[in-house]
Amino acid sequence: MKRETDKRHIGDLIRIVRKTAGLSQMELAERVGISYQQIQKYEKGVSEISVSRLSQIAHALNIPLSRFVLDEEKMMVSESVSPYGTLSDNEIELLKLFRRIKDKKLKDGFLIAIKSIAELSEKRDKKG
Repeated sequence: MKRETDKRHIGDLIRIVRKTAGLSQMELAERVGISYQQIQKYEKGVSEISVSRLSQIAHALNIPLSRFVLDEEKMMVSESVSPYGTLSDNEIELLKLFRRIKDKKLKDGFLIAIKSIAELSEKRDKKG
């Protein structure tokens, strides 16, 4: 069972980093020299991934292999685990777009707007 969990977790990490880098499965596959179907299998946790293949993927994604480390019972990124869990596709897209904004005032304004929207949403949820 642990092996299945590890495969899925590694696959999730590959998918998150790939999407954050703005790459399609096809683009990543081309960089690694494998089929996009194989990338799909890795991301879904269907196929085992060797250390050498994971190294190739890490290189293609421009991250060090050390980002994937074994921590007791599960595989995790070497940074602290997000309190929000695995990010959805919309959250990844939002983060990617936010990082493209270079102007600090625009970023600050966006954060103020999104905080206001979240507060309004919470108020509506409490009423309804």
